Amino acid sequence: MSINSYNYASSKVQVAQPVKPLNGSERMALKHGFEMIEDSSAYNGRYFVKNSKKWIHNIAALRGQLGANDKELIAMDYDVATYYLAH
Repeated sequence: MSINSYNYASSKVQVAQPVKPLNGSERMALKHGFEMIEDSSAYNGRYFVKNSKKWIHNIAALRGQLGANDKELIAMDYDVATYYLAH
């Protein structure tokens, strides 16, 4: 292979992942002033934050996943008050 040739076999092409439309909970987060943060490890590839507090999509599922009650969720910076206000 010459110095000027391009090695197509070893090149990596990054393809943008399709953006999933916002679900009802995500639209509600935006309505309540939360900012969307893209994160490939988060639910739907994004999460929502306002005043350093995290939006809760489903509090029962979150409690079960973390084995935590509302007071413990608050200590972990989840916005429990807005969850109940919004639902």
